[in-house]
Amino acid sequence: MKRFLSGLALVVWAEAAAQFSGPGILYHRELSGGIYLHTSGAWGLFADIGSADDAFRKSVWVIEVTQMHHPKEVKQTIDFGMSIFGINSPRPFIYGKQNSLYQINVAYGKQYLLAEKARHSGVELTAKVVGGLSLGLLKPYYLNLLYPTDNSGRYEVRTEKYSEANAEKFLDWFSIYGGTSFTQGLLEVKPIPGLHIKSGLNFDWAQNQQSIKALEAGLIVDVYYKRIPLMLREKNHWFFPNLYLSVQIGKKW
Repeated sequence: MKRFLSGLALVVWAEAAAQFSGPGILYHRELSGGIYLHTSGAWGLFADIGSADDAFRKSVWVIEVTQMHHPKEVKQTIDFGMSIFGINSPRPFIYGKQNSLYQINVAYGKQYLLAEKARHSGVELTAKVVGGLSLGLLKPYYLNLLYPTDNSGRYEVRTEKYSEANAEKFLDWFSIYGGTSFTQGLLEVKPIPGLHIKSGLNFDWAQNQQSIKALEAGLIVDVYYKRIPLMLREKNHWFFPNLYLSVQIGKKW
């Protein structure tokens, strides 16, 4: 009887282990990445680096690069018809914007198995909770502004960021001749440190046990030590909560 019970316990243990590690395999490492959208209207790129703690839990590092928008940002254009000022048609711009905020987030946490997929199909459901640092990169926002050259109705275009000296001009709708390129202001970026928290549910539908093909949805919160001056005529914030949806692909080994 003792041998029978020992054998039965071994069979039960083996079956349970098989249920939570795929077809008899527990993968110890994984690497995945993808793209996500969040409710501020921006998008970002991310990479997940995971290692198994056991059959139910893994440790994960998350690295993200994204942009944060103010809720009142509205991209718009001014139609001058023909290029009456002798330069190309104006680019779209955001009225009242002072700075752009980009983020590099590095976080560490855990991912927990909630429901495993069947051996050859189905969806694996996991919950992820990570936290870490957010490096905010504040870049001044430039506009092309119109300045009269004389009394004959001729104008020149100057590329300028906001300052106290040009505050009236920068906010005058009729003095704006569109936005500028992304590279404008890159050499003037200022770092702003903060904290980053991310929590979500991950749905992995990959049929191959070694592959990752997943959708993830959840909440991202970024917190900084001061209000971030994104807009000139709107209330700026230091606390940025957003819902997100991501698509990721990767590999286990």
